[in-house]
Amino acid sequence: MKREKVLKINKVGKSYGNETVFRNVSLEVKKGEIISIIGRSGVGKSTFLKCLNRLEEIDSGEILLNGKNIIDYPVTELRRRIGFVFQDYNLFENLTVLENLTIGLTQIQKIEKEKSIKMATNILKEIDLLEKKDKYPEELSGGQKQRVAIARTILMKPDIILLDEPTSALDEEMKESVLNLISQLGKEDMTLIIVSHEISFIQKISDKVYKLNKNGLELEKPKKGEKIC
Repeated sequence: MKREKVLKINKVGKSYGNETVFRNVSLEVKKGEIISIIGRSGVGKSTFLKCLNRLEEIDSGEILLNGKNIIDYPVTELRRRIGFVFQDYNLFENLTVLENLTIGLTQIQKIEKEKSIKMATNILKEIDLLEKKDKYPEELSGGQKQRVAIARTILMKPDIILLDEPTSALDEEMKESVLNLISQLGKEDMTLIIVSHEISFIQKISDKVYKLNKNGLELEKPKKGEKIC
């Protein structure tokens, strides 16, 4: 079955003053694909992800979501369609886990509170954190926080989920729980773009792996199951 193209990145460039971060970055992403981005530290991988939902603005080129330039979307709608999971979680510290999950549903999607709570409760069951629903982020482990952050993004039903180094600050046990959740998302045909240094993991789940450098993206791994040379 032919998959529809959800994202097209055409010759995108980003600079800070006179310093070029990257240029001529082009990429096409189809629905249900898992794309991973690797590259040396400081090359601009996180900046690249942020450009995709306008947390950073590009200096050249264009980014099309479902055939429409991202600058033509209202920012709130764009960030609902392209969800971002940050490496430092970005949970609201003054809200409980349940409140962190429902706030976007009630305030952005305008879903009634009762239904939002039911949706959040169901996903907490799926990620095995229902018993933490009334806890605050400071009472959670790093792995638990990251799973909540991913669940919050899933609930918004985005077209694409961006994950920025989702396991970088976790120990091995916490890391495993987060990697398992990401792997499950892949099986559910979600479209993911991942920045990660977990090479062995992304080799297993990615449809394509690209290396980012100043001059663009280079394909490292064309299909699942093949090793990165």
